[in-house]
Amino acid sequence: MAIVAGFDVHRAQITFDTLDRGTGEVHRGRMRATPEAVSEWAGRFPGEEIHVAVEACTGWLFVCEAVVAAGAIPHLAEPVETSALRGKKRRAKTDREDARWLRTLLCEGRLPEAWIPPAHVLEWRTRARLRKTLVDERTAWLQRVQATLFHHGITGAPDKLLSAQGRGFLAALELPAAASERIEVSLQMIEALDRQLAPLERELRRLARRQNGCRA
Repeated sequence: MAIVAGFDVHRAQITFDTLDRGTGEVHRGRMRATPEAVSEWAGRFPGEEIHVAVEACTGWLFVCEAVVAAGAIPHLAEPVETSALRGKKRRAKTDREDARWLRTLLCEGRLPEAWIPPAHVLEWRTRARLRKTLVDERTAWLQRVQATLFHHGITGAPDKLLSAQGRGFLAALELPAAASERIEVSLQMIEALDRQLAPLERELRRLARRQNGCRA
């Protein structure tokens, strides 16, 4: 490794700590959190082998892609293990310290690296996470319906409130206008989420049927 760097990534800026192992020089600074800025930074070291450590936090993807596009080699650090290697906290945690720590671990061969998935795996991970988000929102709206019933002392509700029997039960209730409105809005939101979930789940099932790990 001729050039070794640690990047501490935030939404507005990236703090970097760079060591030239040939000369021993250390360069520290900040740049904009954009692919263009990462490319400009790498351009300071033409012809050099560049290795960059980045924590696997929000924003790592575009940084690693920009590093690769610039001809450098990214190293994705697992955040919890990276932090644990510090030991007991002895000084204030800053962006500069974080970047220096990543660079130090990479130089010493102690960086706890995470796998950087190929593009197609990232695509399916994103879709699976989107499905989970939609399912969680759907569950939250259903819980609002259940909470409204409990708040008004309604008992005997079917286990499956979204079934035909459950919807018939809800439609027959005599509740204050605001409570009825809350239930109706919740049901409409659930229906909207179901429409988004249906094609997404079809695609995920189609993929899963072709994957040995998913079938297992």
